[in-house]
Amino acid sequence: MIIYINKERIMKLIVRCILCLTLLLCSMSGVQAQSIKVNVPLWFTGSPNIGFEYTLTRQITVNGEVAWLPYMFKSGEEVFRALQSTLELRYYINPHNFYTNDSWDGFYVGPYAMYGNFNIGLLTNDDPLQSFRRMGWGVSGGVTGGYKYAFNSRWGLDFNLCLGYAHLQYDKYKLGGEYSAFPLERKRTKTWIGPTKVGISVTYNIYR
Repeated sequence: MIIYINKERIMKLIVRCILCLTLLLCSMSGVQAQSIKVNVPLWFTGSPNIGFEYTLTRQITVNGEVAWLPYMFKSGEEVFRALQSTLELRYYINPHNFYTNDSWDGFYVGPYAMYGNFNIGLLTNDDPLQSFRRMGWGVSGGVTGGYKYAFNSRWGLDFNLCLGYAHLQYDKYKLGGEYSAFPLERKRTKTWIGPTKVGISVTYNIYR
């Protein structure tokens, strides 16, 4: 007997389970906002982004981030646009500093879920007719880890790396020409196992 495994459904189920678990923990803990953050390398490349971290217990937090890559090149021919959202459940292994605002620093690890949309098309050999654009969505789930360093009770740095499985689904188009708005192929899929997100964020604690 052959059992067919639908990877797309499994990934969506994993993402939904992490989201539901996070929302349940937030509702049970009476969570308050702890800190706001920005991913510095993304801002330097012109990509707006923002993140929030919420305290659940002394060693567990919820971290959420949203990033927008808005690039458009050569009068609308080349494009690199993506909207990405990430949700992490972080467990701080051995917090170094514990302030009155429930802020700490140290190593952390936990699960993450990611969802995003993208529209990407770059020139190949400077010929739009031989180049393609891919537009679709993706989900990812896996393990997040990193280190947060606090300068004081307000400011800090957050070094973050996510490793996991990513599933992408997209339609394929010609990048240029009169038929560039009509898909050549529909619902193409690609998978990836490895690094899915890297971040160096400046954090600011809302409460002292």
